[in-house]
Amino acid sequence: MSKVVLCHGIGYTFAHRENMHGDWFRELRTGLVDTGLPPVEAADVAAVYYGNCYRSVGKKGGPGSDEFSELPGYGPADLDDDLELELLEALAENTGEGRPGSKGAVQGLFRRLVESELLGDAPAKAVVWMIKQVHRYLTDDALRDAVLARWDGVVTGDTRVVVAHSLGSVIAYDALCAHPEWEVDTLVTLGSPLGLGAISSRLRPPLVRGEAARWPNVRRWVNVAAVEDPVALVKELAPLFGKEVEDHLVRNGRFGAHSVRRYLTTAEAARGIADGLAGR
Repeated sequence: MSKVVLCHGIGYTFAHRENMHGDWFRELRTGLVDTGLPPVEAADVAAVYYGNCYRSVGKKGGPGSDEFSELPGYGPADLDDDLELELLEALAENTGEGRPGSKGAVQGLFRRLVESELLGDAPAKAVVWMIKQVHRYLTDDALRDAVLARWDGVVTGDTRVVVAHSLGSVIAYDALCAHPEWEVDTLVTLGSPLGLGAISSRLRPPLVRGEAARWPNVRRWVNVAAVEDPVALVKELAPLFGKEVEDHLVRNGRFGAHSVRRYLTTAEAARGIADGLAGR
């Protein structure tokens, strides 16, 4: 049974569990080997795949030659919900430019974020789509329940480590808090947005200012954030979730700032995973 369980973030709507498992496993194993740590075998790794929970009812087929070709023609005007605007502001804050003082400057915020390429070379409509995926998970209870149900049977008594990237770290936190009977040793979060108030205030259970956050039923929590990563805007989670969180800063490079592949090959992530497998 699987000793390591992986949970992806946004952008996997048209992917498949096998593709995700293969891509992540190669980078995870590379990170362990390059750091001089014992590698894991493919049979010891499982994936929580929830991307197709975001598919429209009755939609058939996969994406075209361009992975973004089937997205609606989103633009900044489609970001009209308070939560979506709050997320846009938080992401744009990390572009290094002056921050507008009101939500009325949506066009300016959006332009700064897209032109900064901090989220890679994704087209503008994909940036809106990414924000809307986070919004839907946090506000659509039916979707959220469907996503969390994907954990059923993946985490077993043999699971020692959960590795979660981006929105996946939010989902992993919700899942671990909901299952105190699981015996997971270590949670490794990569490029996590859990420090953003727009997200932490909508967790299950929510983080309430002035109150202690719930610990996600693990012995150890290792959080890795890249200096350049705009999604992991709050680099240290210990002030919010408890001093036991082990925060590590890394550099992924500007154009791979949020890349899960770059995170998985860092020594900090590799050591967290290896130590969790060894129970250290």
